[in-house]
Order: sequence, then structure tokens, then C-alpha cells
Amino acid sequence: MPARSVLAAAREPGGRSTKVARRLVVAWQHPEERSIQPVGLLTWDRNGFKFAYIRNVLSVRDFRPLLGFEDLYRSYYSEDLFPLFAQRAMDPRRPDYQRYVQTLGLEGDPSPWEQIARSQGRREGDTIQLFPEPEVDGDEVRCMFLVHGIRHAHEGTKILNGIRVEVTREQVEDALAKLHPGDMLGIVPEPENEKNPQAIVVLGAPQVPVGWVPDLIVDDLQRLMEHATVTVTVDHINGPDAPWHLRLLARLRAAPAPGFHFFTGERWELLADGAAQ
Repeated sequence: MPARSVLAAAREPGGRSTKVARRLVVAWQHPEERSIQPVGLLTWDRNGFKFAYIRNVLSVRDFRPLLGFEDLYRSYYSEDLFPLFAQRAMDPRRPDYQRYVQTLGLEGDPSPWEQIARSQGRREGDTIQLFPEPEVDGDEVRCMFLVHGIRHAHEGTKILNGIRVEVTREQVEDALAKLHPGDMLGIVPEPENEKNPQAIVVLGAPQVPVGWVPDLIVDDLQRLMEHATVTVTVDHINGPDAPWHLRLLARLRAAPAPGFHFFTGERWELLADGAAQ
């Protein structure tokens, strides 16, 4: 879909989102280790779409350039959304299209860009994920994220606030079933997490672990929590018939957080010469 159509769709009133992230982090998941690392930035503006790798890609073990983006030091431009990312949106002609849109918590006929920003562009057996850059509005930071790892939330023992916590899959499902849009969710650091000491657990009522905050934002979120009041609420909830990664969409708000930005520092610098962020 041409960039001008995406822009028009993003601005339509009446139940449609009036604000769509202009920049998505492109992340790559190691097929064996399952670690997730940011490798590039995908952006759109009134001139079209842009993709460029970031410095962090140079340290990602076993990474190979994405299809269609072989040169790590080049900026890529297109009037239309690049095929690698466009194919992650569902064709409106499919009979299950409206059900899929509802699963994403969207309405009407969302553009491909809106779809991939909400779904994180994930596909079964794929290694690519997308994450919308959090929005900064004055001294407030906002973003939405899909809660990760819901299917594993019942596994193992978690140490949360110094307390050992164990739950069953039935307890996780029961906690999810009781959630409604607008309900408060808890977020608690899990420093004893073997895979990522920066991990943050998401809690449903009554204080049941239902998943994790995406690894892509936990470092910045830990830093943000030291300086601002952070609240997380349910934006959209799906039943057990939905894919695991689409079960729970959360909305994060932090204020006051003047001057705070996610995704900063050397590893986020663009490799392409003259590529403006």
C-alpha cells in the first residue's frame, strides 16, 4: 500500500487510531538461543518508507542480513511498504480478516502499517519481530505492548519482591479470563530470571504472573521506573482461541518523565552514512 494511503488511514476519525507510531524497531530472534536483539529501524513519513540497520546488529551472533536488505551500511527507501514487512499484514480479502482485526483490537479497515505495528509482525516459525517506538508527549511517555511469554507464565518458580511465586496454567488462564479493558496490571522486576536479569513480570489479578514485558524495552523501562510513576492497564484482551502472542495487549503510561526517551545510546545509532533518525 502506498505511503500516502497509510498516512490517510492513520488520520481517519471515527473509531480508528488517530496516532500511529512512525518508527518501528526491527528485532531478530536467534532461532536456537531464542534471544531477541534489535537490528534496525523501520520508519514512514509523507515521502515513503525507510529502513536502516543500527550499530547493535554488528554484535548479534549468527545474524545474516534480512532479505532485500543485504548492505548493513545502506539506507533503503520505498514509496510502498517493503515486501518483507508488508507480507506480515493480512489481506482484507481473506474470509477471516475481520476476526483478525478484532483480535488486534483494531476497527474498520486498518492499513498494513497499523496491522504490523499492533501485531509486532510476528508469524509462526519466523525470526523477525517489530516494536513501535514509545510516544513522548510533553513530560509523559506512552506505549502499548503485547505481553510476552504467556504460554510459559506457569513454568518454574519466580522470585518477585523477595517472595517465591508458583502458579498453574489454570490459574494463569483464570487471571486472564477476569481481565477487562482498563483494568490495572502489575509490573514487577524479576532479577532472578536466568535468561534476563532485567526481566519484568506482568501481573493480573489477584497478583498472578501472566507473562513478561517485551525484552526490547525492559532496560529502558527499568530506568524509567526509577524516575517516574509507571502504570500499566489492559487495552485489549483475547480468549484462549487467539494466538498466544496476541492474548493480552497492555497500555503503559509514565509521568512525569521530562526528557526521557526509549531506544537511545550508541547501540541504537544508524549505520548508514547520512541516515537521519
